[in-house]
Amino acid sequence: MKTNFTKISIFTMLLFIATACNNDDDGTVVVVEPTCNDGIMNGDETGVDCGGSCGPCEVISNPGRRADLYVTNNTDGNIFKYSISGDSLVTYTTSSTAAEGIHYDAESDLLVQASRSGLMLDAYAGTSTLGNATINTSFSTFADLNSPRELAVSGDYYVVSDNGENKFFVYYKTGTSFSLYYTIEIPFQLWGITFKGNDLYAVVDNSSDLAVFSNFIANAIDGIMMPSKRVTIEGIVRTHGLTYSGSDDVMIMTDIGAASNATDDGGFHVIDDFSTKFDALSDGDVLPVSMQTRVAGSSTLMGNPIDVAYDSETGAIYIAEVGNGKVLGFTDIGDGGNLTPSFNMDLPTASSIYFSSEETDDNTGMSSMNQTTRLYTTSTNNGNITVYDGTGALLKTVASSSASSEGIYYNALSDALLLGSRSEGEIQYYSDFMSVMNGGIATAAFAGDLATSSTREIAVYGNKVVVADNPANMFYVYSYTGSAFTLENTFDPGFEVWGITFKGDDLLAVVDNTSDLAIFENFFTNAMDGSITPTKRVSIAGITRTHGITYSASDDVLVMTDIGLAAGGAIDGGINVIQDFSSVIEATTDGGTIGLTDQNIIEGISTLMNNPIDVAYDHKTKTVFVSDIATGAVLGFSNALTTSGNVAPDINNTLTSASSLYLYNN
Repeated sequence: MKTNFTKISIFTMLLFIATACNNDDDGTVVVVEPTCNDGIMNGDETGVDCGGSCGPCEVISNPGRRADLYVTNNTDGNIFKYSISGDSLVTYTTSSTAAEGIHYDAESDLLVQASRSGLMLDAYAGTSTLGNATINTSFSTFADLNSPRELAVSGDYYVVSDNGENKFFVYYKTGTSFSLYYTIEIPFQLWGITFKGNDLYAVVDNSSDLAVFSNFIANAIDGIMMPSKRVTIEGIVRTHGLTYSGSDDVMIMTDIGAASNATDDGGFHVIDDFSTKFDALSDGDVLPVSMQTRVAGSSTLMGNPIDVAYDSETGAIYIAEVGNGKVLGFTDIGDGGNLTPSFNMDLPTASSIYFSSEETDDNTGMSSMNQTTRLYTTSTNNGNITVYDGTGALLKTVASSSASSEGIYYNALSDALLLGSRSEGEIQYYSDFMSVMNGGIATAAFAGDLATSSTREIAVYGNKVVVADNPANMFYVYSYTGSAFTLENTFDPGFEVWGITFKGDDLLAVVDNTSDLAIFENFFTNAMDGSITPTKRVSIAGITRTHGITYSASDDVLVMTDIGLAAGGAIDGGINVIQDFSSVIEATTDGGTIGLTDQNIIEGISTLMNNPIDVAYDHKTKTVFVSDIATGAVLGFSNALTTSGNVAPDINNTLTSASSLYLYNN
């Protein structure tokens, strides 16, 4: 009977619509105003669109579907509920005067908002049946917060990202009360957060980076918590909002552009097949813009899109646009571009946004899986590529098209290995590398010629490869696809080069024959061939002569090697580990020195390090790997953040003329 009644109701409504918008034979037009809207949602329609004053009528959405947008703002702290299917607006007046962070639990009919004015979480029960109303808090937390920006919920755990002190406040809801479980310090500036299974994803404010905290609740602690992985989303200037859909496996991130421009430089990025792409990236890697869909431009009306929501049923993306004071919706995203919003509502200082429906609630999908650690190594003796696992166990040795190699990188997105060949004077590309068996031969699919034949290191950022060549002491910048390398730029840094690595889009380079580190901020803004000058150059106390360098995005750790004296067979090498590197380098002036108190140094005869030419760091186990070309070994030192001095390596693998290392760690 219930099904029949529903069918009859819909039929009656459609008949009513047809009658209301029908031109009778006698020329009389029958129009019932509430059923026909103007095609623009303004809060007083019924879910029926007649294409203007009275055009061809259609039901604009299934009237039985609950599809609600909850939006906060920083003007009056009220909550605005837009019914997408019902084409209506309800305003809940709250005691807050500013708010950011919102979640609705339909099962318990509980609406929770993070109050920026009250500095607490406020819960409102039984709002679903209310029209415009003043609502009182059913229960709240204490005023623990400083500057709440977003709220993410997993079961009864409510996580607030607070950028006043860059902390996660983790609350547990029991019945009608919240308990503060953890206060977690995060080593970067916070804004948007969202759950994917048990993993918590967080944007890194003032950057284009995305970080993940695997199995977040189980690993949560009071105190400092480092991300499990941090990657760069190419094409974003500065990110703020994000949301994830488990059913569609799509991640959406907003780009506010320049904070000084709140009018027209905003956008959002859609990352389809997110699990495959993100899980393939190693810590510190870049997701190329070619693997994303970007929506941006003047027609989008986005200047400062602060938050985002997604309806997996319709593919609609909703934006809280704080700059222009709007709530925007986009459908038919296609290839992206300068799209015009299909949904456009004014809301001054719109802040956080949450979409709720039966299909999308708690649709967080699965946590990341198949995490892998592999160490790729080269040799100047035979050009072989030797691969170890994270414990140092040998996985395979593969012969390459090179007889002497230095500089290596593995791209899991395309299963491609890039190799700097000293013997051939080129950079080589090996496709389907992991399918080559132990003892097999890999043939380069294509190569790019180098001006000289002494590549020392390569550093990769997305589809850009920087080669450090030390006979000429030049940086060669290539772009690459699956079929060719293209030389883009040739730069003279003004010093002798060796190891290089990326920290975001900043290129970090050792200055050979010194203890110095040079930093080229926003490296790819250098567009003209010729001389380039580092943004900052500093000395590293305790180093005699540096060669190898690596940076961990997750742990914010920089490691540099000290080869000691190049001549002789003395065991005088070492590794210098700098934690909290971002803060340390910011506090060090150009021409200054990073002192011994900011470093953890491993050196001495027991280390077996003679000439550690390159270095890699495993943020999961805090192990530092070095390739020692003089000793002919790949060495590993565990607990490198806390262990110092004259210690024996935990891993010692013989590898004649070991040269460069790359740690793949997804």
